[in-house]
Order: sequence, then C-alpha cells, then structure tokens
Amino acid sequence: MKTVLITGGSSGIGLALVKAYLEAEWRVINLDKNTPRDAIKGEYHFVHGDLNEIERLNTIFQTCKDNTKQIDVLIHNAAYQDNCGLLDLDEAKLDEAYNVNIKAPLILSKHYANQYLGRHGRIIHINSTRAFMSEKNTIPYTMSKGAMTAITHSLAVTLQDKKITVNAIAPGWINSKNASISDADHHFHPSNRVGITSDVARACFYITDEDNDFLNGETIILDGGVTKKMIYPD
Repeated sequence: MKTVLITGGSSGIGLALVKAYLEAEWRVINLDKNTPRDAIKGEYHFVHGDLNEIERLNTIFQTCKDNTKQIDVLIHNAAYQDNCGLLDLDEAKLDEAYNVNIKAPLILSKHYANQYLGRHGRIIHINSTRAFMSEKNTIPYTMSKGAMTAITHSLAVTLQDKKITVNAIAPGWINSKNASISDADHHFHPSNRVGITSDVARACFYITDEDNDFLNGETIILDGGVTKKMIYPD
C-alpha cells in the first residue's frame, strides 16, 4: 500500500484529496492544524501541525513518518490566504504567507526527499491561478503563489537524481463548499462550468501515476480556460 502525505487535508480541496486517495486504497496522512469535521474511514492518520511554526517542522514531519514505512507522495495543499493591499501592507501577513506557502513546503520537501528510496517519487504543489493573474489587494497570497511556481521547476531539476518528479496544479475557481453558482458564473468559463474538487483530485492522480514520469517541473493550470479568455469592458 502506497502512502500520501497531504497538508491541509481537513477541509476544501485538501479534504477531497484525502477522501479520493483513501477510495483508491492509499494510506493517507493528513497534516493540518485543524481536525476534520467529517468522519473519515480507511487507512487514515491525522497529524496535528501548524505550518507557520517553522521551528517545529522537523518534529512534525517525523510524526507523519512514524505512521508508515515510507511516504511515497507529498502533496502541498495547505495555504495561508489573508490578503492586504500595498498601502496597508501587513508584515505579519507577509511573514505567515512566506512561512506556510513557501518555506514550509520547501522544508517538508527536504525531509520527504531524504526518506524516499523508491523510483517513482512525486511532489505536487497545489498552486493557484493567482500566480499568473491578480485581483486587487491580494499581495501576500499572490506573492507566495508566484514563488511556488519557481520552486516547482527548481525542485524538479534539483531532485532529478532522487527519481522524484515535482509538478504543480494551479486551480482557478473551485467550488469546494458546494455553494450555489449562477448560470452566468458557469458560462463565464470556456468549459461552461465552475470547477469542483474532483477536478483537482483527477489531476493529482494523473501526476502520481507511475507511468507519468515524463511530466516534470510543470504547473498545470486548471481553471476551465478562464486565464486564456480575452476580456473587454462592457
């Protein structure tokens, strides 16, 4: 049985990934600062940990590792998303975005690579289309997601000798809370619908497939075509 470690697996996209990999008969370790509300069945282990506590990440990773012989796949899904604009720039928010969205994935990737002895290692970053396009006053989140794009291809080249591929998925609008969506919002997408969490899960399964070892260093934009759409004012 293969093991996947998913950060931020207690809600939203992360919870959907936890359930999808359990259904596929993987052992799943969920690293999150919040306990999931849903009852989860299967070969599942919850590890409490706050990725903003950088000084504890060594211990936190070892706690995750204690639940399995080897972690085969690492999925960085947890993200800090509390934004501000330039004129009211909050250094505390910048620091937490840097810690959770950039520094923690790098440190956890280091520990993952050091323990991995197989031939089909996979690291997946759940990025965002905010790495390539912006809304007003989203500086901390956009900054960190842009950095994640560079980290992805840098790690891919760096980990070549470890037989580990590193790729990212950049979702756009994903209706992770089953909110009511208008027809206009659906049709704004060239794919004619807003994304759902299973779209992200299927992309992850594609990357973690052992046969897909040629895909490396890429960021897959998963947004229903929105970033390819020319938009003019009315």
